[in-house]
Amino acid sequence: MIKTVIHPDYKSFTKFIESIPSIFETEGEVIFQGRNILKRFVVNDTRLIVKAFRKPNLLNRFVYISFRSSKACRSYGNGVKLVNAGFLTPMPVAYIENTGFGLNRSYYITTELEGAHEMREFWFIPEIGDRLPILEKFGKYTAALHKKQIYHKDYSSGNILYKIVDGEPEFYLVDINRMRLDIPVTEEEGYRNFHSLWVQDEAYRVIARSYAQAMGYDTDKAVERICFYKDEFMKKRSS
Repeated sequence: MIKTVIHPDYKSFTKFIESIPSIFETEGEVIFQGRNILKRFVVNDTRLIVKAFRKPNLLNRFVYISFRSSKACRSYGNGVKLVNAGFLTPMPVAYIENTGFGLNRSYYITTELEGAHEMREFWFIPEIGDRLPILEKFGKYTAALHKKQIYHKDYSSGNILYKIVDGEPEFYLVDINRMRLDIPVTEEEGYRNFHSLWVQDEAYRVIARSYAQAMGYDTDKAVERICFYKDEFMKKRSS
């Protein structure tokens, strides 16, 4: 049994979307292959990205159809909520759940975001120029997310994309199946959210000050707590 949900703005892609479970293995251009697989398809001159989530283990196959939404369903729902709240993410187009003996596989489809870079590439792109204003705006951007009760549970440098548009940075969230919405973000949770950015120490301090100012927090405390969680994360990763 296949369940397909398509965003109203992309109904013209219905035929292609419904074909994905049958063509995914043999068609499309692979752009990432790991636990999950991302492929690019060009449909009616529009570039679409299809993310096929890894097939769940036997237990989770039944958990996802009985007690919890699939990763594709959560990605789509979170994407729609982000866009409606005024934040950027590759436009959610559709999701598909292929079920039989539990959930077999799920797919999340978006438009392709061109010209964006991961935050972890931040220090290696010379044409960026002065990084200080971008870091400050990233701190304010994160504060705006938290004020809207949007908390990305994997707020890492690989899941935050940015591009410069008319001289100004735009930030995009990806890998959005693990998010918490509509629950207030506490001050300490806000500090902890930055722990896995993998940027230089001075960048953390700039981000912390900007975030604190936007949230109305003490800047010295914000720097201390954000750097504490960063150091704690680094120690765990190196042990």
